[in-house]
Amino acid sequence: MTLVNFLIIAASSYLLGSLSFAIIVCRLTLHQDIRSYGSGNAGLTNAYRTMGAKKTVYVLLGDILKGVAAVSVGGLLDGQLGKLIAGVFVVVGHVFPVYFGFRGGKGVLVGAVLLALFDWRIFVIAIVLFVIIVAATRWISLGSICAALTVPFTMHFFYHDWLMTAIAVGLVAAVIFLHRSNIKRILAGKENRFSFTGKPQIQKEQPKIEK
Repeated sequence: MTLVNFLIIAASSYLLGSLSFAIIVCRLTLHQDIRSYGSGNAGLTNAYRTMGAKKTVYVLLGDILKGVAAVSVGGLLDGQLGKLIAGVFVVVGHVFPVYFGFRGGKGVLVGAVLLALFDWRIFVIAIVLFVIIVAATRWISLGSICAALTVPFTMHFFYHDWLMTAIAVGLVAAVIFLHRSNIKRILAGKENRFSFTGKPQIQKEQPKIEK
């Protein structure tokens, strides 16, 4: 990978990742900041809990499209390694969006989209474990962490490339770090369990961030 290609991939992916659709959809439709509600996180789970299913569909589509765009550029310029680099910087942009004060989501949905675009085999193994964990516990955070932990192993198994494996390890470490508050709540038995029956919080109550 040339330095020019790296810079193009990194810059374009970061700027695309910074388009936080949970924040954008919430502001456009409800004139509120989603980061003032629920977990305070601009991610898919908090979007569902605070805005409801219909608005979360737009968040989902937006985050998928930005991932597709970034990986397409990365793959076009430098193949599989370009896709992986694009994935890293999309996640960085999603977590630290330049357009929104560097306060975004945790990057799990975007990471999953990028994983599916990078290699469907690695994605399937991770998503199967995610579904099993969430079905058993209804903890989205625990499912996300466990799914992420599979990626370095499957990356090395399929590619035998230590650079790609090292990048995967770095991403997993970031996922665990970003979920540190969730881990504390899980250990304390206080983590919220996902439910399809909850009512949207925004416009129903005053802004509230979970501790």
